[in-house]
Amino acid sequence: MKHIKIFFIFFILFLKNAFILSTNEKNTIHYNSAIQEFIHWEKTYLHVKKTIPIVPLARKQWTIIVYMAADNDLRNFAARNIQQMASVGSNHYLNILVHLDIKISATQKVTRHYYIADSASIYQMNANDPYTQSMDSGDRNTLVKTCSWAAQDFPADQYALILWNHGTGILDPAKYKISHPDFFVFDQENYIFRLDRSVGFIDFIEQGNRGVCWDDSTGNFLTNQKLNTALNYICHNVLGKKFSIIGFDACLMAMVEVGNLIAPYADFMVASQEVEMGAGWDYQKTLEPFLHEAPTPANLAKNIVSGYQKTYNPLTNDYTLSAVDLSTISNVEKNVETVATLLLDAISKQSNNSVVNTLKMAASPSICTCFEEPTYVDLYDFYTNVLANLNRFKFKNNNQETTMLISKINTALKNGQMLIPSTVFANVTGKNLSKARGLSIYFPQRTIHSSYPATPFAQKNSWFKLIKACLK
Repeated sequence: MKHIKIFFIFFILFLKNAFILSTNEKNTIHYNSAIQEFIHWEKTYLHVKKTIPIVPLARKQWTIIVYMAADNDLRNFAARNIQQMASVGSNHYLNILVHLDIKISATQKVTRHYYIADSASIYQMNANDPYTQSMDSGDRNTLVKTCSWAAQDFPADQYALILWNHGTGILDPAKYKISHPDFFVFDQENYIFRLDRSVGFIDFIEQGNRGVCWDDSTGNFLTNQKLNTALNYICHNVLGKKFSIIGFDACLMAMVEVGNLIAPYADFMVASQEVEMGAGWDYQKTLEPFLHEAPTPANLAKNIVSGYQKTYNPLTNDYTLSAVDLSTISNVEKNVETVATLLLDAISKQSNNSVVNTLKMAASPSICTCFEEPTYVDLYDFYTNVLANLNRFKFKNNNQETTMLISKINTALKNGQMLIPSTVFANVTGKNLSKARGLSIYFPQRTIHSSYPATPFAQKNSWFKLIKACLK
């Protein structure tokens, strides 16, 4: 009986191993088929060459790194954007590099490092490096390795990093699965795309069936904390200096809080207050100046913004893009600190919750310029609304002290309105967002998202105390 049991156990193990081998063989066949289809896609649409070109290591004026996290529902837009880059191509002013992380089947992905020479010559630079051919774009180390490759093999005086993916502004949702294009609905009567604002962006994401997916295969994404850590390492240990530009070809990133996070690592930020269409930036328009010269960082940032307007103005009234001078954003932050401190003082002296009610009204979507995520409000427009309603502030004791307090609030708000346009040096909007001035700030009406307290801005600025006081 014992021998029969032993035989039975070995027989079960034999069947199990046979099943595993069969499954592995099927997975290998499926992967090989998927990778061959992808290679055909590369050759057909991108003219990718596997032979590595002899690229001179001579220092150029610019190296632009496009970090394309396309292992998600944005994968279909990747080829179009790379083709746009290739229409300009690298030249004696410029290196164009792409990190492409992309889904090739329901269960497989690949990672490519491309050097964009021209429309007929896109080279896969990691063809002989199997360790970099399946990376996680949501891992901070992947971003570090990509920038290390760029800096070592393509040195330049100026570096720009463009993060191409989904974005959620300063908040980091706990769940991730998003169908980005769902937010835009085609208006057949007017032949334009308009935003469906029936549900807020973060609520939409956290309903459970969707979310922010920067890397579907791993379920991972670059949180603001990961981005901070990665950029800190890159600037101090890889580049030895700041990026000239960090651009977000992603949704909702033009925020005071995001600017605060990346200011130590870049001179300029280019980002959108509103959600972007899936097609994102037009990279031919973005890179056009390099056909004639090496633009200054400020002029390149301006060109990205103006090119975005040319692309989307005929298509939708719901678009924004702004260029922010990060060397002066601290002035805006100090002003926000002053405004928040004064408003907290007013709240401590208010009667009948009048100050809190006025602030919440000033930030409400009914009168304030908000975006697909309604807790992100345009800072300039919020200031305008508070200024227009200071007479609604009522105090337990109306005296010289409260009169002086109102005067100080008035002055601080007006100072802020002067500072914002000097920091946001290029700004374009569609007709529906004409009051947007290029920088949003977080102002929830119900509860504070769990990720917000961990942001560097919330930990240092009294704005966090203010929104908490408004929600008590």
